[in-house]
Order: sequence, then C-alpha cells, then structure tokens
Amino acid sequence: MSLSVYSKKTRFFTIFFLFFLLLSSGQQQKIDSLLSELKNHKQADSIRVKLLINTAWNVIYTNPDGAFEYVEEAFNIANTINWNKGKVVALRQKGVNYYAQRNYLKAMEAWQNALKIDRDQELSDKLLVASIYNNLGNVYADIEQYKKALQHYESYLAIATEKNDKNNMVNGLSNIGQVYLELKRPSEALTFLNKALAYAKEEVNEFAIAAIENNIGNTYKFKKQYTEALKHFEEAEERAKKIDNKYVQAPVLNSLCELNIIFEKYDLAREQGEKALQLAKDINTLEWQLTSWKHLSTIYRHSEAHEKALVAYKNHIQLRDSVQGEDKKLELARKEMTFELENQEIKAKAEIEKEKLIKNITLLCGLGILIGAVIGYILYKRKRDAIEQKNMADFKTKVAETELKALRSQMNPHFIFNAMSSIGDYMDNNDLETASGYLVKFSKLTRAILENSEKKWISLEEDIELTRLYIEIESLRLKGKITHAFYVDNTIDVENTLVPPLILQPFIENSIWHGIAKKAEGGNIKISFNKTDDTIVCGVDDNGVGRNVRSEGQLNHKSMGVQITKNRLSIINQLKNAKSSVTMIDKEEGLKVEVKLPLELKF
Repeated sequence: MSLSVYSKKTRFFTIFFLFFLLLSSGQQQKIDSLLSELKNHKQADSIRVKLLINTAWNVIYTNPDGAFEYVEEAFNIANTINWNKGKVVALRQKGVNYYAQRNYLKAMEAWQNALKIDRDQELSDKLLVASIYNNLGNVYADIEQYKKALQHYESYLAIATEKNDKNNMVNGLSNIGQVYLELKRPSEALTFLNKALAYAKEEVNEFAIAAIENNIGNTYKFKKQYTEALKHFEEAEERAKKIDNKYVQAPVLNSLCELNIIFEKYDLAREQGEKALQLAKDINTLEWQLTSWKHLSTIYRHSEAHEKALVAYKNHIQLRDSVQGEDKKLELARKEMTFELENQEIKAKAEIEKEKLIKNITLLCGLGILIGAVIGYILYKRKRDAIEQKNMADFKTKVAETELKALRSQMNPHFIFNAMSSIGDYMDNNDLETASGYLVKFSKLTRAILENSEKKWISLEEDIELTRLYIEIESLRLKGKITHAFYVDNTIDVENTLVPPLILQPFIENSIWHGIAKKAEGGNIKISFNKTDDTIVCGVDDNGVGRNVRSEGQLNHKSMGVQITKNRLSIINQLKNAKSSVTMIDKEEGLKVEVKLPLELKF
C-alpha cells in the first residue's frame, strides 16, 4: 500500500491507486467485509493489525476520521506485541492518511518515524522501506524541492534494483525521469524514462507502458521535437484505449490535439480535442477540461466557426479562474510547508549545537581556571551565535509571513468578488465588449500577481503596467469616475530599475475608495517616480475628500494593506541597510503619499 501520486504540477508517472479503488463498484462491499472481519477477530495480534491497516486504506476518503482511528489502534497493538514491521506499516498508512488531507508536514513526520524504526531495528522487508522513500520523494516533488526528491527516489530505486523488483524499478525510474524533466534536463529525463519503459514492457504492464509513453512524449514536446513526440503520444493513446484508462487517455488526447494544431491538421485536432474534453468531463478533472477548451477555441477560430470559438473561449476562461483559485491555495500551502521545513531545519541545527555544548561542558568542567576561562568564552560565543540564529529564524518568519500577507492582500477576496460582480453586471446589460475587456484586464492582473508572488523585486516598467491595470479595473467598477496619470523622472531607466511588486497598490486603493469614490464628480490620481541620489521616491497624489473630512471611524481605521507595506519596507531596510519610509501629507483637497525606496538596479 505504497503511496503513489499523479501530480498535476509535476505530472509524475505513478498514480494514487487508492483513487481508482474507490471508484470501483465493489468497494463498499470490500469495506463491509473488512468491518465484519474486524468485528469477528478481536484478538490483539498481527492479524488484527493487518485488518485495521487494510480497512484504514479503504476508507481513507469515505471515513477519514475512522481511518486515523484504525491506524492508531493498529500501531498500539503492534507496539504492545513488539512487532516492528507492523509499527512501520501503521506509520506508513498514517502518513498516507495525512497526505490525502494535504497535511504534508504530518505525513512526512509519520514516514520519517517509520524510517527511524528501520534504522534502529533493520527490518528485513526492504521493499516496505523503499515504499516510504518513494512517498517522501513524492512530497518533496510536490513542494518543488527537487534535489531532496531525487535523493529519496534514488534510495527507493536502489532497494528495488537490489531486490530485482521490476514494478518498483519502473516506478522509481519514471519518477526520477519526471524530476529531471521538471529541472529542464530532458536528455537525462529520457535516459531514465526509456529504462522504465523497457522494464514495463518486460512485465507486460500496459498501464505503465501507456503512462511512460505519455511522459516520453511530453519530454520530446519540451525539446520541440514534435514528430518524435507525436509517435509516443499515439502509442500511449493506443495502449490507454486498450485498457480503457481515461486518466491516461484524456491528457494524451489533449497533447495529440496540441501537436496537430501545430501541424495545422485542424479536423483531426478537433476530433481529439472534443474526445479529450468528454473524457475529462467523465472523470471530472477541471484542469484537463480547461486545456481541451483552450485547444478547441483555437481550432474553431481557424475553422471560422466563430460562435463555437467564443463559447469555447468563455468556458476556458471560466474554468481557468476555478483552476487558478485551486492552484493559489496549493501555492500558499506549498509556501507555508517550505517555511515550516526551513524552520524545522534551523531548530534541528540549534538542537545539535545545544547537545554539542552540553558534551563540551561535561568534558571540560574538571579542568582549571584557565580552561574554565576558555569554556566561558566558548559559552559566550555559542550563546551569541544561538541568539543570532534565533534572530535570523525570527526574521525569516517575519519575511515569510509578510510575503504571504502581501500576496493575500493583492488577491483580496473582496476585490475579486467585486470584479466578478461588475463583469456579471456588464454581461447582464448585454455590454459584452466591456465585460470581455474587463475580464481580460482582470485575468491579466491576477496572472501577473501569481507569477510575481515568488519575486522580491520586479522592474519599474512591469510594476507600472500592473498598477495601471489595477487602476483601470477599479475605474471600470466606478464607471469612469477615476482618471489617472503616471509621471516618471527621465533620469530613471524603467527597464533596469527594480521595485517591490505593487508596493503602491494599498495607497492607491485607499485613494480610490476612501477619497475619490466619496466625491460625486470623481477625481484624479497622480502616480510619480523620481530619483534622488541612491533613492527612488514613489508618490501617490489624489484630489479626493482627504483625511480631514472623514468620519471618526474612518480616521481610527488602520488599513491592513498599508500596514503590510510598512512591514515590507521594514524588511527591506534590514536586508539593504536602507532608510525606506512612508510619508502621508494632508492637502486642502485630497492626500499625498510618498514612499522612499533604495535604488535597486538589474545591472
């Protein structure tokens, strides 16, 4: 019951077989049978342990709480009867339970505890240990820590090779090949994938052959060797069709459709795209439906079927928003997990240093005053280093939390909801041209925000474009009540000058909704960028109602976005030893904000 994964992000070969088991018509009968056996076999022995783990595996989605209870009982029995293999299998299943809930940290903790038992007791069942290395490799691949993923997959493959277990060798080779493809090293990817394919053919494993042929096709597509890619995709489609596996057929048909668009074989591409769409609907995979609609929109456009092209494009846009929302949740979870892992590593290093310190004190405590003085110096230095490490860990925590909050602020649910509502209003009023333009701007902005979420700095040119998009979207909502202008000092090279992404957005948002929106006649926002020595001064100047005429509640309100921006500037000051600042200047009509940033250049 090794955990295997088919990741939408990484497209790994192996599939979480449990998903398919749960789709089978006889699954509930199997669960009922296991529960009956558990009821009849109450003796706390290895047989009950196996029954409990098997039951947990089968109810992992239908009864997740029960799955954990079964695993916990299994581990306790194995521990009581001192059955180490039973404890390892229980911990492996516990990790699988957590993985199914996307609690990657808890899953890794369970699997690492299982490996610790093996290190202490040296289990004879090495394939069981290998399956745990594979599971850990899958998690590291999911969070894009590919170096660690490779280490665990290589450990998995080494054991499978030693035991000459061909199916596990296929699994390990294919996963390693996929990691190399994610690392953009296609030649190495092909080496491992072709080895996996050879073993799969020896074992006459049609499912494995189809999946690996698909992955080889993806590798050749990455290399833009489309003719070779087409050959492998066609072979994958034939094999998947033979075993009636829609989970391989759907993505393969999408890939074939894409290649035939490139070859301008639009009739064949349309047939493949429509079939891929139907299969994706049958298995309810939004991401593959999204790809199918995108290809069909292109095909219908080239075939001058304009109404169908428009429908396909609208369906593509609608699904893309849903998929991007899910991708964003996964991205946030990935960032939080990466941060937690880094924090754990820092704490582990600190714990090792602490143990070394205790050992050194024990060894040196009997020596004289001179050695005592040396020890005192060592203690002082280590304490200082520990404090520095703690301060660094706290600072990294602040950086990670600020980045997450900044991203959440930019992807404000109210902003997204209001934008969607406005688009809906334009569509209800049959103003499809404005709705389409609004949707294009909104999707372009959200895409740019997601793409820049990993970046600390972007070019001023990019930031101006993002800011302009944001203002235009808000202006559409307010029916044109906002006018705006950008002023850039001619001494600034906008392509070479770097600024933090959307650093002015919170102040512009305040200008719009707390200043200009409250004026019946609307207003104007001026955004300026000036350079003085080694500083960039960014200005937001509006002619709204200003802070002087706001209600007491509004004056006491502290903008979360403004506070996040100040935190971002504080981090920049610490990293760059700079003097970034925010200054707000009240005017007779409106408010002016100045943000000072250190001058940062690409070259």
